[in-house]
Formats: sequence, structure tokens, C-alpha cells
Amino acid sequence: MKPLMMIMIVVITLVSSLFSSAYAMADIQRWKTTKGAEVWFVPAPELPMVDVRLVFDAGSARDASRTGIANITNTLIGMGDQVKDEETFAREMESLGVQFSTSALKDMAVVTLRSLTRQDILNPALTLAADALAKPTFDNKVLDRVKAQRLVELKAKQQSPASLASDRFWQKLYDNHPYSQPSEGTVATISALTSQELFAFHRHYYTANNVAVAIVGAVSRTEAEQIANRLTEALPEGQKAGALPSVPTPTAGYDRIDFPSTQAQVLIGQLGVDRQNPDYPALYLINHIWGGSGFASRLMEEVREKRGLVYGVSTALLPMRAQGSWMVSLKTANANTNTAMKVVQETTQAMLTEITQKELDDHKSNILGGFALQIDSNKDMVGYLAMMAFYDLPTNWLQTFPEQIKALTREQVQAVAQKYLKPELWTGVVLGKQSEQNSPTAVPVTLPQAETAGHH
Repeated sequence: MKPLMMIMIVVITLVSSLFSSAYAMADIQRWKTTKGAEVWFVPAPELPMVDVRLVFDAGSARDASRTGIANITNTLIGMGDQVKDEETFAREMESLGVQFSTSALKDMAVVTLRSLTRQDILNPALTLAADALAKPTFDNKVLDRVKAQRLVELKAKQQSPASLASDRFWQKLYDNHPYSQPSEGTVATISALTSQELFAFHRHYYTANNVAVAIVGAVSRTEAEQIANRLTEALPEGQKAGALPSVPTPTAGYDRIDFPSTQAQVLIGQLGVDRQNPDYPALYLINHIWGGSGFASRLMEEVREKRGLVYGVSTALLPMRAQGSWMVSLKTANANTNTAMKVVQETTQAMLTEITQKELDDHKSNILGGFALQIDSNKDMVGYLAMMAFYDLPTNWLQTFPEQIKALTREQVQAVAQKYLKPELWTGVVLGKQSEQNSPTAVPVTLPQAETAGHH
């Protein structure tokens, strides 16, 4: 193992937690570079490291007719630039002990860099990262290999009940909205992608005015400014991506898909909220009570623990730039499907009628304790900073969010639940052996011992 890599691993494995209150009250500084890039910075001198995350408004919602182009473009960042090929880039990053990665979601494309702050490491790392961001080559040989890998993955998806159900749920919920398309693309669209199209997509969306830069680490404000400038100065100024279209109201009802699986995959739900919605803290708490807290949630208690109908059931509230999703996910024996779905509906209706004070207090404590753990490292903090910058949240959000959770009354939470949660309008997909789902007799599933509830 390279000596610098060993140093990096030792540093990462040191006790790196900071008190959550220190982060909640962190000195979050924000500014714009001369080219227009938004920068958010928190000094963290405890470790000789810096974490940087760049988030571009270049997720799959920007794919248009070329489904998968955002994902492939982002994947190829760091796989060769106008000076270094893929192997050279990877070798030089490894020799520095630097972590460099990319990922693409529906809203955003993400590039992350983690480095020691020693100038003989950080300086060349920034040069490599800046060239990867601004000067990709999208080499045809590399592109062909990545496309071939993606096509194998897409064909394998056709045999995965969970993947098929997920794709159909997003299509059902969002119809023709950009969120409806699978982020990884389709066999047809990936096969047709060209390097020229990737260059055009990159030139349009990977710009200084379309990125937020989050920096957390043992650097000064001046050094943070230099890091942000180094990473964005070679990008074209460009413009912020335009607003996404409004989300149409989905059609209620479930698509039932026959699939030769021993278990049914069920994804049902509704539209949720965007990231700016003022009711988000209350909705977060409601989701936690409903199905977002593991074994502490109502759905897990009613559907799994009391009746043994499912292997697992959970809910997810996903606020996004446009209206996000709010879904129930469960997996069960085919014969249990209809009964389990009925109990989900009944449990949800009961929660709309009454959320108890004890329930509220218990879940508040769980959330507040969990939130402290979610922001207790530089890596976690830079993720939150990037999210806050991307969605234009206030700089005191880390402080006000838990305060808002703590201040919520039972009456307020009940009112918000009744305002937003509409089980009678749910849409979704039920995938499995349809003949077995018509069975009138539920089959108890073999359940492992209950685990400790999670924080989210």
C-alpha cells in the first residue's frame, strides 16, 4: 500500500466526531466566486483534511430525450482529460492518497474530493480534479466500455423485481415529467449516446453559474476561496439551469404486473413536497412515525410485528427541487399482498385520526438524537452543506430544523398529516405472481428477531 494512502486511512479512522451543537451553530460562510459559483464553507481544524463536494444542476431531470446522458456524463468525469488518460488520472490520485468520486441523482450531479491539507498533496489533487471537471475528453474507447457495462446492468434489471417495480412506480407517479425516467437510462438511449452529445451536455450544465461548492476542513477562508476558484475557474460561466416543469397530478390506482417471483414487490404512494416547503419538518416527523423509523414505526408494528404479513415495510419522504415523492415500500409472500396492502391503508387512516402524545414525544427524541449523529463528521457535514446550497436553504437550517421538530405540537402534526397524506389517492405498482395474490388465505412469514429502531 502507498505510504500516503496509509496516512490517509489512519487519519480517516481517527476519532473525527465533533459535537453536534458545534456543527449546528457552525460558522457557515458563503460567497460567490468571480465566475458566479456558489460556495459554502465551514472551517473544521480538528483534522488535517478537507472535504469538497460540487453539486451541479445536471441530474437526470435534465436528460430530455437522451435518458441516461446525465448519469453517463457524470460517470466519465475523471476518466481522462485533455492531458491525462484514465489510467494516469487514477494512478496519480492514488499516489496522493486522495479520494475522488462522482454520482448522479435525479436533481443533481455530484463530484467529491477528499484530501489531506498538506500542500504537496492538496495542490496537485486540485489540479487533477479541476482538469477532470473542465476538460473531459469523453474518449470513445472509454465511452464504449462504460456503455457496454451499463447495457449489461440494464438487461440484468429486467430480471430484478425490485428494479422493475421502482422504475414503474416513478413512471406511474410522474407520467411525462422528467422525474419519471430511469436515471441510468434505457437500452435504446444508452446504445445511441455519442461523445458529441456528452460534450454538449457537459458544456451546457457543467458551468460556474450552475454549481454549488461545499467545503469543510482544516483550511482558512482564504484557502477555501482558493480551492473553490481552482476547481471552477476553468469552467465556462454559463447560466443556472431553468426551472423544472410543475408535476402533474398522478392518476390514482395501482398497476398490477405479473412476474414469476416468490415474493411480491409493492411500491405505493403519492406526491410529497419540494425542498422549500415550510411544512417539511412536520412531514419529516409524520413520516418517521408512519414508516420511516424501522421497528419504531406504526406500519412495522401493525403489518409485520402484530400480523407477520411482511418481511419489511417502510416509508420514504423525498423532497426534491420539484415536488418529490412519498412512498410505502413492502415485500411479502404473494398470498399476503392484498391483506398487507389493506392493513397499510387502515393503519394510515388510523394515524390520520390520532397521533398520540407519547408517540410524538418518542419520535421527536429519536429524530433529535439521530440528527446529532448525522452531522458529526466532516464528510457528513459537507453533504449537508451541499444539499443546503443546492436547494437554497438558509444558512441556519442545521440549527432551525431540529428546533422546528422540537417545537411541533400534536395538533400541528395532526393537521399537517391530514392536509398532505391522502391514501385514497395513492398510485403505484404491485409486482408478483398475480394468481397467488388472489389467494384468500394469508401466509405468515418467518420473521427474524426485531432489531433496534433506526434514527430515520
